[in-house]
Amino acid sequence: MKTSRFVALVLVFSGLVASPALAANKEGAKCTTAGKIVNASGKKLVCAKVAKTLKWINISAPATTTSVAPTTTVAPITTTTTTIPLSKRKPVVTLMRSYGTASRSSVSYIVESDKPVNCYSLSLTLGEDFVGTRISRIDSIGQPEPHLCVVEVQAIALADGDTREIILAAASTFSIVDRDGNIQTTLLGSPQSIWVTRRVP
Repeated sequence: MKTSRFVALVLVFSGLVASPALAANKEGAKCTTAGKIVNASGKKLVCAKVAKTLKWINISAPATTTSVAPTTTVAPITTTTTTIPLSKRKPVVTLMRSYGTASRSSVSYIVESDKPVNCYSLSLTLGEDFVGTRISRIDSIGQPEPHLCVVEVQAIALADGDTREIILAAASTFSIVDRDGNIQTTLLGSPQSIWVTRRVP
């Protein structure tokens, strides 16, 4: 009988001692075992050291995240347009043939420009402004219009009925001057061919 009373007293005493401990399991209250996690009043608490003191910290509250949208700065696109006066612009010159085929040894080519040019700035000497294949000489360079030069050449083609390709091209030292004094050293369309067939007499 004494044993039963002793056990009952121990249980009552234990309950009295445990009750304050359970009551102390609340956010901000002191705790004794670091890292211990308990559930109290629907909250999940962890025993953690705060300012050198172990306290219950609520870890069930969701963390608040603030998102800041990135700021994008787009630099304005600056377009610079440079206009060259016509008087300062080089002419655009193109070599063409007067025809595709011929039956005589004297044939002609045309130099066309988008601006008035000085055709007489071109040399009659092969190798200076023009080079030729099966061309013996440049006979003349005329200017029927401000934008056109006509180059007459003598083809090397015997009167034997055979067809030969006569080629005129710009020399590496080609240059032509326009009426404003601008020099162009590029001849578009070069080389050009005329097919010559001289009949047997």
